[in-house]
Amino acid sequence: MPPHARRSPWGPLFQLAGLPAPGETLIDVDPGQDAANDILSGDVYGDDDQFLDVTQLDDSFVITAIVVKGGPAYTLYVVEGTESPWTELHSPPLDNGNFPGISHWFACGYEVDEPTEPPTEPPTEPPTEPPTEPPTEPPTEEPTETPSESPTETPTVEPSESPSESPGGELPDTGSSPTLLLAAAGALLIAGLLALRSRFVKP
Repeated sequence: MPPHARRSPWGPLFQLAGLPAPGETLIDVDPGQDAANDILSGDVYGDDDQFLDVTQLDDSFVITAIVVKGGPAYTLYVVEGTESPWTELHSPPLDNGNFPGISHWFACGYEVDEPTEPPTEPPTEPPTEPPTEPPTEPPTEEPTETPSESPTETPTVEPSESPSESPGGELPDTGSSPTLLLAAAGALLIAGLLALRSRFVKP
């Protein structure tokens, strides 16, 4: 509660009027005259000090109501939601239509809780990706030459010597006479012819 504020005794009156709770009494001036604190200031003026101007000095408060009393009655000004300054405030008029001098005035309100701003998180920088190095190709190894094997030499088979011709260019004697061979061949030929003839001759 601010040092100049106290709980307003006008709460039940606000409730009867269907008004929201007035909050705290932020300034209370009796007898009615000029006054000020850190929150509000009031100037009383007029031939009989019957008018009041109230100015808000601290914007961290919401002013809900201003009450001006003069003579036997008072006037309740509900100022919440309106802008400062509030001017020509007065108490109810007398029977003759004149406004009596202000004998007492006060104002009610409450302090606004400063909105708690969520802590601003530093912007998350995207992770810096390391530069992609080209893949290092392994050095190409030169193929190791396999030692050329010398071809294995196949043993050369020497051809067997052909029988030497008999001297004089004559064929070697096989032990058979040419005359006998010719006779055998002729006999075979005659036998074949007879067989063929017998096949075609009817009995």
